[in-house]
Amino acid sequence: MTHPTTTRDFPEGRTTSPQPAGNRQTQASPVPAPARPVEQPPRSVALDMLLGAVAGAVGVWAMDRVGWFLYNHEAKDAVARELQARQGGDDVEYTDAEQEALDRQPQAQSAGKDVAHVGAEKIAAMTGINVHTGQPNPSGVALHYALGILPGALHAVIRRQVPMMQAGGGALYGLGLFVVNDEVVAPALGLASGPTEYPWQAHARGAVAHMVLGVVTESVLQLFDRVR
Repeated sequence: MTHPTTTRDFPEGRTTSPQPAGNRQTQASPVPAPARPVEQPPRSVALDMLLGAVAGAVGVWAMDRVGWFLYNHEAKDAVARELQARQGGDDVEYTDAEQEALDRQPQAQSAGKDVAHVGAEKIAAMTGINVHTGQPNPSGVALHYALGILPGALHAVIRRQVPMMQAGGGALYGLGLFVVNDEVVAPALGLASGPTEYPWQAHARGAVAHMVLGVVTESVLQLFDRVR
């Protein structure tokens, strides 16, 4: 004869029958949520511009290395035509390649200075400051670097709002700088002859060198982005 189960049939303190070990449900330990990465606060505009200026200076240095390499490997008649198209006086310190071009093309003897040195002399004339008129000179070199430093400072700010400015790793920025500075602004201000006065080699060299400037400038800025 069976009897209904009562609490007296269980061990002391137990009120339910024990479940087989195979039927027991174990509660899984809660999985901790992955830690969220700490977001870095955005840099100030002033700091962005400062870093952009540094990146622009490095970009100009790289541009000059590439530009001079290409220049020294151009055909001598193209070099002579470019020298003839330049604005400015005759007090130019020629490289060996330029001197050979001048000897070969006497009509190029009127060769003048590059854009930066012409611009530096015009600024000096407007302000009444006396500067050394030879080439190269500190004022011309400073203006040459400024043409990469100032746009670099602006690029560092704009690239965050307009991602397209980083296209091609900065090559698009450099190409745009070449078109604006060399092909439009310089002739308009009388710092250089019109684009058609220069051989195609000069335009190609300028485009390539400025794209190098853009890529190096953008690469330095991306390095600053990673280390901050």
